[in-house]
Amino acid sequence: MLYLDDLPLGVDFPCGSFTLSRAEIIDFASKYDPQPFHLDEDAARASYFEGLCASGLHSQGAAIGLMVRAIQHVAVVAGYALNETRFFVPVRPDTHYDVVARWTAATPSPRDPTRGRAMITGEALVDGTVAMRFGVTYVVARNV
Repeated sequence: MLYLDDLPLGVDFPCGSFTLSRAEIIDFASKYDPQPFHLDEDAARASYFEGLCASGLHSQGAAIGLMVRAIQHVAVVAGYALNETRFFVPVRPDTHYDVVARWTAATPSPRDPTRGRAMITGEALVDGTVAMRFGVTYVVARNV
C-alpha cells in the first residue's frame, strides 16, 4: 500500500486503454448528454465536431475509471475534487485511447496528521497525441 508520503510525484504510469463504440456513445448520450452531435451521425457531421463524438462526461468517466483501477494500491480515503478537464480533440467511435497519469502534488492535512490531499493528472492519448487532460484530488491516508 502506498500512502501520501510515498507517492512518486511527477512519474508517469500507464492506466490502460479504452475504446468507445458508436452504440456506447449514443447510449450514454441518450441517457446523460442528449446533444445532437453525440446522438446522430448526420447532425454530428453538420456540427462543429464534423462527426459523431463521445460526450466529455463519458470520455472522462472511461479514463478516470482506468486511473482508479491503476491506483488501487494507494490508500485513498475519498475523492475530494474533480479538477479542470480539457478536451483537445473529439473522442471518436472505435478509436483506441491510452491513459497515463502522474501524481503532481501531495500535501499533509494541517488539521489531521493521519491524512492529506494528493492531486493526480491524467491524459488520454490517441497515437501519442493528447486528446484529453483531467485531474482529480483525493484524500489519501498517511502512514503515521
